Amino acid sequence: MTLWGFSGIAGADDGFGDENVHGESDGRNIGAGAGRGNGPLPGIVIEGGGGSGGSFSTTSTNWSPPACYYAPEYTPEEFEQHYLDYLHSPLHSGKAEAVYWYRENYGEEGGVNFNLDAEEEGMWWGSFINTASDDHEGKLACSEPWFWVPFGEAPPPLPGVPTPELLAGLAYEHTRVPDTEIALNPEDADHQIVNLPTWIWTEGSSTAPVSVTARVVGYDIWATTTAEPDRLTIDPGTRDAVTHPASGECGIAGDGTIGEPYRAGRAEEPPPCGVTYLRATHSGGPHQLLATLTWDVSWVGSGGAGGDLPDGSVSTPQDIEVEEIQAVVR
Repeated sequence: MTLWGFSGIAGADDGFGDENVHGESDGRNIGAGAGRGNGPLPGIVIEGGGGSGGSFSTTSTNWSPPACYYAPEYTPEEFEQHYLDYLHSPLHSGKAEAVYWYRENYGEEGGVNFNLDAEEEGMWWGSFINTASDDHEGKLACSEPWFWVPFGEAPPPLPGVPTPELLAGLAYEHTRVPDTEIALNPEDADHQIVNLPTWIWTEGSSTAPVSVTARVVGYDIWATTTAEPDRLTIDPGTRDAVTHPASGECGIAGDGTIGEPYRAGRAEEPPPCGVTYLRATHSGGPHQLLATLTWDVSWVGSGGAGGDLPDGSVSTPQDIEVEEIQAVVR
């Protein structure tokens, strides 16, 4: 007997949506995207976030949503209503067999047991299909009908039941970090001076850690990712420049800041983070200074799970005009 008309597969909405599953690292997402509209996935919530800033890129393979998964779908009352809606739907081929199937799987004397006496004690779990997935076999893997899971207990270890590792990937995808904002001295990017060090630093608010949690509603299945700034890389946009330090990589201080604000009287000192331009731009147009903040990402989850996730980075370009100071020698 074919159960597609009334099993958990058909009863559940598509968890990821046809147009919302993607593999780009554009926007402000660390990994691939998966969403149903603009909200959370059915049965799974996302908490936390980050900035509204620039494009976050990663050199790692992007996270891929599963072809199907199980999650809490119905309260007892909702499951009863789902069954009644089907029972009162127009008669069609196979409906009698379907009603028989419900009563065989969830039956009690005279009807179906929806666990109405345990309304606050658990939920019925169903399956959700990623219709955009090319893994056609994987879409059929979540073939179990709805099953009851009390709160405080673990769901059965079926393939497709969310694990902390899966939720870590989902939280990773939803992590957003602030734009990479830097301060310069001299302050005006249009008036940097040949052979005069340009000091570069950041403020703490743009380098604060960002955490995101994905969890299964009502159950102790969760994962939290945390992105922390690791280093700022300076690309002066020309070979006619010297970076400070020579590697072009500026470390993170204990308070989360990078570099040091310029203080009067230190103009001739090499800055802890910065660049010295060796040639003016009046004949060739501005240099494009690129400041790239790399974020280190890790995760922890329920049951003591955890590990590292791929680093990501946010780059901010800035046009720099470099001037010469003319002097008369007698």
